[in-house]
Amino acid sequence: MLMNRSGVSHTTLSIRKIAKSLEVTHRSLYNHFTDKEAFLDAVAARAFEQLADGLKSAKDKSHFAEIYLSYACDRPQLYGLMSGRQHATMKHKPALQKAVHGVVTEAIRIFNSENPTPLGNRREIMKLHMLLHGAVTLRLAGILDVEDDQALIEDVSAMLESR
Repeated sequence: MLMNRSGVSHTTLSIRKIAKSLEVTHRSLYNHFTDKEAFLDAVAARAFEQLADGLKSAKDKSHFAEIYLSYACDRPQLYGLMSGRQHATMKHKPALQKAVHGVVTEAIRIFNSENPTPLGNRREIMKLHMLLHGAVTLRLAGILDVEDDQALIEDVSAMLESR
């Protein structure tokens, strides 16, 4: 469950609470967003854009993993929000879909399959996402026996290089 700094889950977070934390009136948020989910989608889209921008500097698989994992571990609540956006509904959310595809594009650049067909690339990116998301989720839950975020990055990088 995604928690904000005060320990309130994002499902109980209201537009009024968001507006108060931003020091604006809740009505002013409705001038820009139809509801709380639209606001959270916009925040997630911006986060995916930032991640994609950072991934553009990735030189190889290890560097990609380092950038991705550092971003996620440094911003656990934001990463939780990003990963909580439902992919099935993204076709109705073009800005969010475009932002997610920016991350996918960078992943394909680094992890393209030996036979770069759409299906081959899809499978490579799915394997990558499962590894990275699983590593972040297990790390943030305290399940993995790693000393710190850097140890996680080193372990995942070694896994990627041995493929």
